[in-house]
This record gives sequence, structure tokens and C-alpha cells, in this order.
Amino acid sequence: MSHRADPERIHQARRAAIRNAIMQDRGLDQDVAERWCDAWEAEAVLQGRERDRDYWDAGKLWIDRQCSARRQPPN
Repeated sequence: MSHRADPERIHQARRAAIRNAIMQDRGLDQDVAERWCDAWEAEAVLQGRERDRDYWDAGKLWIDRQCSARRQPPN
């Protein structure tokens, strides 16, 4: 019997890892970090980005740039 990884579970695990990283790196609370992850997912759609293995690495870079520019996540 072969075991196949569930892409949605992998996506959610990677999202949680990035959320936790930005909480730790930037001192954000969980709500704000979640909003940044939501904002990245919306931006990724606008960019036409696929949910590949680099999706959340690119998301972390985008979030870091937005935070460095002192932008606030959308509500």
C-alpha cells in the first residue's frame, strides 16, 4: 500500500511554519501573522503563482519586504 502526501495538509503545515517564523522574527501576534499569510495568498493569486514547494518561501520574502516597508496587513 502506497502512502501519498496530501497537498493541502502540506500547504497548511508550510503556512503554519511561516506564520510561526514571522511571529518569532518580527514579534507579531498570531492574528497579525495570520493576516499577513492571508495577504500573501491573495498576492500570490494576483501574481499567478502556483502552490509549489517554493510558494511559502516566496511568501516569507514578500511578507518580510512588506513589513520592512512598514506596511500593515490588510484587515
